[in-house]
Order: sequence, then C-alpha cells, then structure tokens
Amino acid sequence: MHRSTIRLAAVLIAATLAIAACGDDSKDATAGADAVPPASDTTAPAGPPVSGEPVVIGFVNSEGGAFSVPEMRVGSEVAESVVNEQLGGIGGRPLEIVRCATDGSPESSIDCANQLVEEGVVAVHLGTDLGSDALVPVLDDAGIPIIGHVQLGIAGMFDENSFYLGSAALAYGAAALQFYSDLGAETITWFFPDVPTSRVFTDTVLTPAATAMGIEYKSVYYDAASPNFPVLAATAASETPDVSGALAATDGQCAELISALRGAGYQGHILAASCVGLYDAVGDDAIGVHTDSDHWNPGDIESAPAAKQEDLELYAAAMRAADEEDLVEGNAVISFADTINIARILSTIEGAIDGSTVAAALRATTDFDAFAGPTITCDHTVIAGNSACAASMLFYEVQVDGSIRAVTEDFLDVAAALAPAG
Repeated sequence: MHRSTIRLAAVLIAATLAIAACGDDSKDATAGADAVPPASDTTAPAGPPVSGEPVVIGFVNSEGGAFSVPEMRVGSEVAESVVNEQLGGIGGRPLEIVRCATDGSPESSIDCANQLVEEGVVAVHLGTDLGSDALVPVLDDAGIPIIGHVQLGIAGMFDENSFYLGSAALAYGAAALQFYSDLGAETITWFFPDVPTSRVFTDTVLTPAATAMGIEYKSVYYDAASPNFPVLAATAASETPDVSGALAATDGQCAELISALRGAGYQGHILAASCVGLYDAVGDDAIGVHTDSDHWNPGDIESAPAAKQEDLELYAAAMRAADEEDLVEGNAVISFADTINIARILSTIEGAIDGSTVAAALRATTDFDAFAGPTITCDHTVIAGNSACAASMLFYEVQVDGSIRAVTEDFLDVAAALAPAG
C-alpha cells in the first residue's frame, strides 16, 4: 500500500462522520411533526414460508461505554423479522442473527469476534462499533467476511475481507464540495475538532478536491474538548465565505453552531453534517440548513424515486408494527437496510452458504440496487482497494415547517474525484 494511500486512510474522520450520522439524541430525532409517514395498515402480507437450516450471521454493535447506539440493533431485529416473514428468508431458509454488544473498546470487539467464530456464523454484520479494527484479524483468520455500513477504522477501510454497503467515509467531504460547487459556491470554510485526523483529512481530501473544483477552501480548527462556537461563528461572519458549518459534528454541536452562526449574522449556506432533529433543537434558525445522507431519508419519502419510496414505506410500516415508531427517522434505517441487502445478496448463492461463498457473493455484487440507497458495487473498485461499495451522497434542506426535503434529485457520485492521480 502506498504511503499516500495510508495517509488518506488514516483520516479517522470516518469515525467522526459516523458519530455525526448516528447523532446523540435518537429518540428525539424527528425533523418536524409531519415528517414520519402517516400510519396506515401495519399488517404486512406474509411472504413465502421459510424452512430448513438457518443461515446464521453475527451482528456487532456498540451498546455501552461512552458511545451507545442501540437503535442500530433495533433496525437489525426488525429487518430479521421482515426477511423471514415477508421476503422468503435467504433462498427459502430462515435468517438467524446472533448479536453481540461492545462498549467501544478493542477488547470488547475481540471478545465478540471470538464468540461469533465459535457460533459458526457465515458473516459478521457491523452496526456501529468503534473498536471494529480489532476484530478484523480475528474474523479474517477464521475466513468470516465483515459487512458494515460506515467505515470506522483504517484496517476495515482497506481489508480485502470487509465490505461496507454505505458510502466511503472519504466521500463525505468530496461530495459536499461538489454539492456546493454546483450551487455556485466559490469560498467554503468548515469547522473541525483540532485533532490530527482532521488536519490529514483537510490536507489529503478537502484541499485537493476543492482546488480541482476551483473552490477556495479553508478548515478552521477548534478545541474538541471545549468548542467556542460563538467565536467560530464570528470568524465566518467576518470572512463571509459562501458556505460554512461542519462536515463532522454531533447533533448537539450542529445545533450550537447553527445558533451561533445565525446569531453572528452569517448569511451564507450552512452545512450541518448528517445531523438530525435540528428544527426541534433550534427552531427557525434551522430553516435552510443543509444535511447529508448516503441513503434516502424516511422523513422525506416524496423526494425519493418510486422504488425507494416503497422501500421506505416497508421500513416505516415494519418499525410501527414493532412498536418502534419513535425510531423511524433515527439510525435504525441503516441497519435495517443493510440486513435486507445482506439477505438479498446471500440469496444469490447456489449451494453451500459459508464464509467463502458469502465473500464471493459480495465481491460479485456489482450495480446492485441497494435498499433505500444507491447502486452499489462491492468488488473494491469504487475507490481502488477501498472496502466501500459506494461513493455517493444525497443532500437535504430543512424546510419552513421543520421537515426536511432532498435538494439533490439523485445521488452525487464522487468516486472519480477520489481516484488516485495518474
């Protein structure tokens, strides 16, 4: 692996972005009173009966320590029922998911990996696990493929045995630059916590991509332990870039930054990462703010293509039937969609389903129409050597009624912008 590739991979902005996507107040993460699709008949028709030996996969998710995302487990549980009760299982066989919770530490991730190896799983699905790099060698040695969504570490980012069904972590920055370039922006300033990974991400991804697009780009760094958002906002207001805000932040940080920018009189576009619940948090100050996503949002079904609307309606109905309506717009949609995609990919396997055939099926997945997402290709060619199956993003805007609405008609694909030069 070239050193420049290692430096690019070393941007644990991946972890930061994942935290932004996961937020920190999932139970209250609604973007307006009418955002969730209205309840209708939640009794889904039964699908073909499943029978035979279950196809067993593992599920690892952080549910303790400083970072806990239990809604990812909920999405997995609800999707498991949908696969078995409505979608015919995996080639007619039932799907069985063995779950293991981590606390974000490498040790707990290793413990889960060893437990799932003993369980004989044919693959391990990662929800959100901050210690995921530690389980990579354990599962690689056992020949068990790893399936995730957002890349949370360097090892998984370039592991041949890993397949991430979401957009590459590195694509978040390039896609946002492209989005604002298309809007005519010439100057952009984003705020980042002052950690080495933020600076590496700026130097290796954001600045080169912005230069190629003719954008004058600047990162402003703040103390991660005690950000002073009024000071940051005053900087933006005085320098008047066309775009400001944060590419990586928690929901609470997004809310504070938006309020500070509005209070300082900043008039440009504001990006609030993948944050949710902004209108609930800051009211009218959130109107016009942009957010990003690597999947269609269940809070804005009308903007999605017809087939994706059906996906989102299936998801919302299943969550309501499981009495989890308050989580419809949270992170549960990610693990739900991943589980559906895994079942569909594994259903293409003829004969024995084991670690090697699952890995082969994933590598053979090209131009696959992902549930509520873009077309994905998992043979590690979207970005050369990278385990992500996509490099594309959607952008949304908070409306005057507090809802969100897509402002890109389709996914912005930035794989070409992330290809190595030469």
